Amino acid sequence: MHFFSGFCFQNEKELFSHYAPLNQEYTISGFSYGAILALKLALEKTRNHTRVQTLNLFSPAFFQDQKESFKKMQILGFKKDKKSYIRNFLALCGNPSQAYYKEGTLEELEELLYFVWKEQDFIMLRENGTHINIFLGGEDKIINPYNAFDFFSPLGCACLYKHCNHLLLPH
Repeated sequence: MHFFSGFCFQNEKELFSHYAPLNQEYTISGFSYGAILALKLALEKTRNHTRVQTLNLFSPAFFQDQKESFKKMQILGFKKDKKSYIRNFLALCGNPSQAYYKEGTLEELEELLYFVWKEQDFIMLRENGTHINIFLGGEDKIINPYNAFDFFSPLGCACLYKHCNHLLLPH
């Protein structure tokens, strides 16, 4: 079992344990930025003929619907005042406990903003027997959950929890 944490997060796996089993041997999971890393590992394992039974993506960092100007403003804001940027980011996530906080890096932010989710990656995983679950919060203030749902719903079992935030907690 692999779990990948989100941008500015660590040890938050427990927040998602009631959505899907996370401790199964052939399961890979990730939250937000960690969903990108989870997908990359699932693809690598599949290409190496290693079994991946389930891929769980919790609030995947989905920014391919955003304009270049939005992405540049995010990076500029991070470079200008990292502490303020992270404080605002965590507030938009739903003010998680300090126990889950880890300082994010510019490289992580750039990767999550510019990552492009590809339909063919999901098709390859499904053709190799991987069950894909995508969990989104309808009141997510980090991504546009409805655009993400439209993208992901044909690619796996996508669930949209209308009254939940980025952490998939009731708002």
